Amino acid sequence: MSDIRHSLLRRDALSAAKEVLYHLDIYFSSQLQSAPLPLVDKGPAELLEEFLFQVPKERGAPPKEQTKDSVRQIIFSSLFSPQGNKADDSRMALLGKLVSMAVAVCRVPVLECAAFWLQRTPAVYCVRLARALVDDYCNLVPGSIQTLKQIFSASPRFCCQFITSVTALYDLSSDDLIPPSDLLELIVSWIFEDPSVLQVLMMLQGHLTEKNLYGRLGLVPFDHVVPLVEEINRLSDELNPLNASKEIELALDRLAQALQVAMASGALLCTRDDLRTVCSRLPHNNLLQLVISGPVQQPTHGALPPGFYPHIHTPPLGYPAHATHPALPAHPALPAHPVQTFIPGMTFPYRPIR
Repeated sequence: MSDIRHSLLRRDALSAAKEVLYHLDIYFSSQLQSAPLPLVDKGPAELLEEFLFQVPKERGAPPKEQTKDSVRQIIFSSLFSPQGNKADDSRMALLGKLVSMAVAVCRVPVLECAAFWLQRTPAVYCVRLARALVDDYCNLVPGSIQTLKQIFSASPRFCCQFITSVTALYDLSSDDLIPPSDLLELIVSWIFEDPSVLQVLMMLQGHLTEKNLYGRLGLVPFDHVVPLVEEINRLSDELNPLNASKEIELALDRLAQALQVAMASGALLCTRDDLRTVCSRLPHNNLLQLVISGPVQQPTHGALPPGFYPHIHTPPLGYPAHATHPALPAHPALPAHPVQTFIPGMTFPYRPIR
């Protein structure tokens, strides 16, 4: 019946209806020779519905879009998965052109396949694809980054994987590996539109605890934090003569927040001594100072297993309120606070947390 269906698909509706009746006449005539009351098989019934009653073949059947997506992703992966041979260079060059074209015309199925590919391919190849897209939309044609910006609503999954690849591409180790400002603005606009790239860190602690990996699997390598802090320090030195204290303060606030969340969720495994050493040259920031100096609640159930990092604890919900104390007599004025040393090798006047 499948051969008959393929031949019917090439005909117009009236001709296909006549042809299916002709084939069914032959089919049932042969059936009557072997049985007095033949049963109507599924194949002939589907031909009648599709070509005589004009009922689409997929109607009444479960949706097959997921199956199509899965097949498309498997084909995409078989075409572009690196094999470690001489064809990889040609394969990656063709992939870069294909994904770049998909961005230009907003071809969602290709972008979804590219996101699937980025999620499962070693970082060295993901970086090559990210570099090709950055060259096409940030370097070659001024203003073309707006085309890249508009695909967020079409394929958030691709944008998420692209951000991850760009992060691996620009490790701040040289001037060539510092992201251009328009690319940073693009990524910030995506994150503002959908901050779930960030909120996943808040859910990480539960997943790691469930898998008994909390404090043992560092998903944010400390080696990646060091060049980031050094770059912030370099930029703050450059901006300091330009009266950009607000911008510097905002950057340090964001750094402190990222470090706090990464440490509390178990993604960043390091000691506070490590953080103090790395951040010792940064300008003073109250929030950053709070993060790198504590507090940390020590466990009461004995020593932690090796490699386990005691994260930042927050007061549990429903913490009982303190009883009201009677008014205390006024204290005499305290003497001026001396210069405090919170970070080795760096002194600054005492300033209360704002």
